[in-house]
Amino acid sequence: MTKIYFAIWAGMVLRVCVAIWNSFWGPSYGAESDALGFHASAVEYSRNLVLDQFVTGQFYTYILGIAYSATTDSLFLGSLLSVCAWVVSAVTLAAVMNMLSIHNSNKYKAMLIFALLPSSILLTSVTLRESYQLLFVNVAIFSALKIYMHKLERHWLMLIAAVGGMGVLHGALLASGVIMTIGIALLLMFRTKKRIPFIRICLFIPVIAAFSYIGFSLFLNISYDLKDGLDVAVATYQQGTIDGGGRARYRSELKIDGLLDLLFSAPVFLFQYLFEPLPWRVSALEDIVHLLENCLRAWLIVLVFFSFKNSLGQERRLLLFIFASYLLMEAIWSLGTSNWGTAIRHHIPGMGLLVLSAFFKPGLISNNRKIVRL
Repeated sequence: MTKIYFAIWAGMVLRVCVAIWNSFWGPSYGAESDALGFHASAVEYSRNLVLDQFVTGQFYTYILGIAYSATTDSLFLGSLLSVCAWVVSAVTLAAVMNMLSIHNSNKYKAMLIFALLPSSILLTSVTLRESYQLLFVNVAIFSALKIYMHKLERHWLMLIAAVGGMGVLHGALLASGVIMTIGIALLLMFRTKKRIPFIRICLFIPVIAAFSYIGFSLFLNISYDLKDGLDVAVATYQQGTIDGGGRARYRSELKIDGLLDLLFSAPVFLFQYLFEPLPWRVSALEDIVHLLENCLRAWLIVLVFFSFKNSLGQERRLLLFIFASYLLMEAIWSLGTSNWGTAIRHHIPGMGLLVLSAFFKPGLISNNRKIVRL
């Protein structure tokens, strides 16, 4: 564990250095318009603490404004708060790896990647939402696994709170959190190989249905308007990002004619979102960093498939749950993304899920007496 916390400390120190640079000399990459815009909005809120209208994503600046009102409206303070959120997310990830009995050498590799990924260092040390999104996603997976592995029902409250935190930061994360919660409820129904008791079905199905209805109703009301259909909403949003132009755009045209067309387009969206820029699109120094991170992401996904192939029973179900949570989150992000500059920010919230999936090796949980047998 000493090496794990060394990686966390190293990640924290690097992020504090970036925060200092951006606060007094910057900006660095990723700390330009959006980060400065969030800071300016928070400063404005700090003067009267009035939230005229709730808008998904804007809640972050309001909470940051409260912190500024209680202390000082310093960009350095806002950046340090983001660093603190990242540190808590890293400690939470370490706790999840311990829960899954991941081997110490793999814990260290996973935490090194999590802590030292260049894009993460740059984007989780400024006044952006990504640190907090990452924190809530890690808390959500921690709570879900506590419920499933340790049968601690009180963690339902923490899970729902984490999903709520994800939701107020971005509508796409609200949908991801609702799906994650439904997934863990389904896992609980199929905890054993025995026939599912009728009473369990009667208990879980209404709860799952009610939570799904409430969750997706909130998603539709406060996040995205799908009244004309998912295909129209995706086409409209994608076209808006395409029309915005930009050097990092990996899609220049889009044609979605109905849900079937969207279904066939979705894998292409996901592939481009995960792995652009492809080598022939590299045209700047930062693109090389993006390309290398994409290669790392591809390697981690390959590791997941090897682990899945070698796993059985409940361990396979756990691995599938964690990786499916990651993949679904990325798939949702991909529907509204058309350039790798935005994509690299959206990759951050799911990074903990990816390294957990990649370094979760089968045959370890059952050998750890501290873990309740599955």
